[in-house]
Amino acid sequence: MAYHNKTISIRVREYPKIQYIYLAAAMASAANLTGLSAREAVADALYRCVLGMDSNNRSLFESACLKGEDMVVMAGSIPLHGWAAIDAMMDRVFAIVTTHTVSNIRVEVKGDDADTAQITAHAISHHVREEDATKLEDTSYTASSLYDIELVKVEAGLWKMKTWLIRVLCTVGDPAVLHG
Repeated sequence: MAYHNKTISIRVREYPKIQYIYLAAAMASAANLTGLSAREAVADALYRCVLGMDSNNRSLFESACLKGEDMVVMAGSIPLHGWAAIDAMMDRVFAIVTTHTVSNIRVEVKGDDADTAQITAHAISHHVREEDATKLEDTSYTASSLYDIELVKVEAGLWKMKTWLIRVLCTVGDPAVLHG
């Protein structure tokens, strides 16, 4: 088993029963899933966002974002206005190992033909430098947050985040892991 860029390589020849993992990973990384209700499609934008970060799949992450100058991410007291600023911050996120767990997701969408929606959710996000990922001592930075996200529906019914407010409730560890 090898660990490179947040992915695990498994030789199928050595582990023939693991082949289904590759199929599941391919399905999970698709930007536009079929058969979702309106509410599920809205929540899927958040799932694409965090799965993209955690699996180091930048295109999946970006499929969840309205990549324009009107997109805003407010992470605690750090405002990021416009895609260029957000993209630069994400360079740091994609350079480390992350795990984001979201729960208590509430979706507000008014009907199947709505083009705006809102999500609130709880999140626990773990961040660690790649070289420290398997160390016994804790070298991570963890944040507990509340997310408040405004979304818009774009081409082919895909929902994208326009405003992502991250209210950090508490942190543990070294913030330099994420913030340099």
